Amino acid sequence: MRHFFNILGLLICFTFGVNVAFAQNSDLFFNIPPKQIGVGERVTIDVKVRSNLQAINAISGVLSFPESLLRIVSISKDKTIVNFWTGEPRAERNSVFFEGVILNPGFEGSDGLIFRVTFEAKKSGKAVLDFRQGSILANDGRGTNILGKLFATNFEIVPGAIFFPSIALDSPLQVQENKFVILPVITEYTPDVLTKNSTFLKGKGEPNAITKIVFKDVSSKSVGEKFIDFLQTKKKKLDEVLVKNDSEGAFQYTSGNGLVAGVYNATPFLVDADNNTEKPGLGVQFLVTDSKIVKMLVVAINVLGLLIPIVGLGVIIYFIPWYSFKRMRVLKKKLGLEEEKIELSGHQLERQDKLMDRSVDKLNEDGVG
Repeated sequence: MRHFFNILGLLICFTFGVNVAFAQNSDLFFNIPPKQIGVGERVTIDVKVRSNLQAINAISGVLSFPESLLRIVSISKDKTIVNFWTGEPRAERNSVFFEGVILNPGFEGSDGLIFRVTFEAKKSGKAVLDFRQGSILANDGRGTNILGKLFATNFEIVPGAIFFPSIALDSPLQVQENKFVILPVITEYTPDVLTKNSTFLKGKGEPNAITKIVFKDVSSKSVGEKFIDFLQTKKKKLDEVLVKNDSEGAFQYTSGNGLVAGVYNATPFLVDADNNTEKPGLGVQFLVTDSKIVKMLVVAINVLGLLIPIVGLGVIIYFIPWYSFKRMRVLKKKLGLEEEKIELSGHQLERQDKLMDRSVDKLNEDGVG
């Protein structure tokens, strides 16, 4: 009988251990990044989940990255397994927070994409990405946390591209795996364009490759310009586009009409799909300007923006002494009325005292008589 209970205990422990092992079967991990990237280059990291033994319906976590080495360029939720975000992926200092729900029947598999984050290398060093915390909830009706491991990854950031100006080519080169890669360069563009028109860019890079052109408004805008931008909701703000290089490496891009005014830097990036990296080439800067009428309106708004505080300050400066004077007069009147009331009260008390004295004297006289 003792042996029976021993065997039964072992079976229970084994079964419990197997259940725990099966429960802890889900992991948060990253796709394998390139071993190294250059300063100024971009790398796209996939944040993924693995749950081969049980369907899951909720994921959350905090991704940590070295803020001194990397800058977040964008976060993409395209093709994610998450159906509903209770907390969309958001960057705060050196962390990315995320929390999402997967509808029935949940997700079960080894390669579930949660979101993608694109970093830009700021300076050289070893960049380590990991999860500070995380949870993976099973689709079992109880919300059991079946998180197994939180994986980490890393890559080296080295000094930027190596250029060879002596080589007679239209674009700079970079050494990659013992071969020359032609980085994109913008050769023709529209330096000054009105907001109602379109802008044109033309360049050259790696043959048959993908070039991403990133536009960034670097202008410092006045109150009037910001107000006009807010009103012009139909105008398009230049952001980023993908273009295909032809067999000779040439590429071009023409924007639509109706642009947002500003000073734009246009930087071309060679997209390396194999390594999920984007290598920057040589960009340009161009100006998008408003029409004369809009410029006059901006000036008027800026002038009003200056006059309104000045007028407001003048009103405050005038109002405070005026209000203080009026207040003092009211207080003086109240004090005068209070003094009159006190005097009247004093006179009434004197009269009452005299009446009381007379009444007492009269009573005394009547008593004597």
